[in-house]
Amino acid sequence: MAKLGNATAVKNAGSGAKGKVIGIAIAIVVLVIILFNIFNFASTDANKIGLHYGGGVIEDKKFKSIITPGSTNKMIGPGDTVYAYPIDQRSYIIGGAGADTENADEVTVVSKDNVRLGVRVQVYFTLNRSQAVIQSFHERIGLKTEAYEDRGWNAMLQSYFRPQIDRALAAVGTNYAWAELYNNEAKKAAFQTAAAKEFTRLLPAAVGGDYFCGPSYNGTNGCGELSFTIQKPTPLDKGIIDGLEAKQRADLARQAQVQKNEQVNVELQSVKQQVAMLGANGYLLKSAIESGKIQFMVIPQNGNVSIPVPTPVQTPR
Repeated sequence: MAKLGNATAVKNAGSGAKGKVIGIAIAIVVLVIILFNIFNFASTDANKIGLHYGGGVIEDKKFKSIITPGSTNKMIGPGDTVYAYPIDQRSYIIGGAGADTENADEVTVVSKDNVRLGVRVQVYFTLNRSQAVIQSFHERIGLKTEAYEDRGWNAMLQSYFRPQIDRALAAVGTNYAWAELYNNEAKKAAFQTAAAKEFTRLLPAAVGGDYFCGPSYNGTNGCGELSFTIQKPTPLDKGIIDGLEAKQRADLARQAQVQKNEQVNVELQSVKQQVAMLGANGYLLKSAIESGKIQFMVIPQNGNVSIPVPTPVQTPR
């Protein structure tokens, strides 16, 4: 009986040790779960920068730090949030293939001679990632439009870029006649330069800061200017283009007639000079010989020449 009691005691001791191990394992798992719920981990793509904001129960929702592009599993506090923004080259395109608007969309411009023109525009830029600037952008613009999301980013462009593009083109378009913008490359280039300058002036004033840089900005070099290009302005009334083409055809016909008249005058002057030199009969003889109406041959001196006599044709009676 003593031996049986000892065996039972050993068995109970082994079961207790095993239970303790299981209990410790469960406690560790629970602790890990608690830690994961207490602390957050943030990651950013290679083309995005993160703005880390506090959000715990015992702290204010204030900016904490920048999460650099390409970061992996950066530990942040409980309730904290990271807002990610793109740092690569971005674009805002109005009209055409790949546009951020409807394909048929255009900016309407009124020319100096009151013709309504449709203009397609492309703007290329990058987001200014200077800490103070991008923090200001997030708090003034990003939170309101949810620009840290793709849909919100597109909404931000529509809300802030499009109105300033419309205003810029409208402001400078009245300095040019429609035909100058339609078929004069020098005038079109001047119009594009003036529009880009006006847009660059209007945008920071509208958004409240220099939040956008040129497409070559990489975070360490100068911000640079946004790339602003326009396609050929085209009258919205296609009949105007037809009228211009008809006028151009008429101008070409007139030019051809002028050249023909000039050629006739030159030939007439040549005839007058030849008549003055050869006389009227001499000129007529020369013209007849040149046209082949009169044939002649050179007869060598003291030579015998046989001239065929044409046989008269008998006319039936």
